[in-house]
Amino acid sequence: MPRRRPITTAPPGLEQTGGNTFRGSVDDPIQIDSTPVSPIRARIPIRWLSHGSRLPNLSLAEQTLLRRKQAKLTRTAQSAHALLLPSSPEYSTLIATLIFAQHEAGTAVSISSDGLMLTCSHCIADTEGEALDDINRKWLLTYTGIAIQAKCLTWDSQRDLALLEIVCIEASPNNSHASCTTGFPFISIASYDLAVRDPIVCVGQPGAEDLEAPNGVTKATKYDLFTISQGRYRGMVKGTDPQDNSEIGSLMHDAWTYWGHSGAPLAGSKDGKLIGLHSSWDDQTCMRHGIPRIAIKAFLERAAAEHGIDLDT
Repeated sequence: MPRRRPITTAPPGLEQTGGNTFRGSVDDPIQIDSTPVSPIRARIPIRWLSHGSRLPNLSLAEQTLLRRKQAKLTRTAQSAHALLLPSSPEYSTLIATLIFAQHEAGTAVSISSDGLMLTCSHCIADTEGEALDDINRKWLLTYTGIAIQAKCLTWDSQRDLALLEIVCIEASPNNSHASCTTGFPFISIASYDLAVRDPIVCVGQPGAEDLEAPNGVTKATKYDLFTISQGRYRGMVKGTDPQDNSEIGSLMHDAWTYWGHSGAPLAGSKDGKLIGLHSSWDDQTCMRHGIPRIAIKAFLERAAAEHGIDLDT
């Protein structure tokens, strides 16, 4: 069985509830059942920072943006928590989704209770060297406003995928510090392919700039930072290699997305399992596109080989 890595100086009061369904409160949001143990093992201890710390790897403008987003999420978390049934695919997908905090767009999804996440490679960097440089670590936010820093472990421009590992967490204002071990909300990767027109759920961060404003006018959107949409799987693009998503995703779907949704999880509505990541759209047909499960599986097998990660794909 995979072993967990320690999370140091984590908040107390964590609970286990059975299954892999989150049961944490808004006050203590890093609460996740530890069974079943996710099949991925991360490698290093996670560092905790006290709330309100000066966050590393951020410019003043980036930290200001993060704090603005954080404040908004803190205000809205309770209503988001109350509107969804904890057993619903929408809820399990929401709690496993994170948004990039130092940018106005970009989304990721947790796939491991140990703190591994998937996103699109184009959300991280333009080159592999840039992506893997520690100076390029990214800050993300949970839907409750918890700030999490991650480093890139594996980057693949052809598949348009990046594997991130959580390395640092800023404690919430309601947490005191105590040494313990816990895990993160995550969604499992599906072991099957959907049938065309099967229903799906998408959770992502719409971009803050309205790209449809006329005459080049700069205008802000009014979308929520975390937006849940429903749609249907529309099959694969004919005649394309599902491992090549560099120009446009080979998976098709019609759940609503905006330009900041890249990296957003696409989950089956029946069981909440991950079937792909949203990555792009076709401006001629208005079809949304994503990275399919088969490409994610191959990518994670590569990551497991490169980093000695225990991974059951």
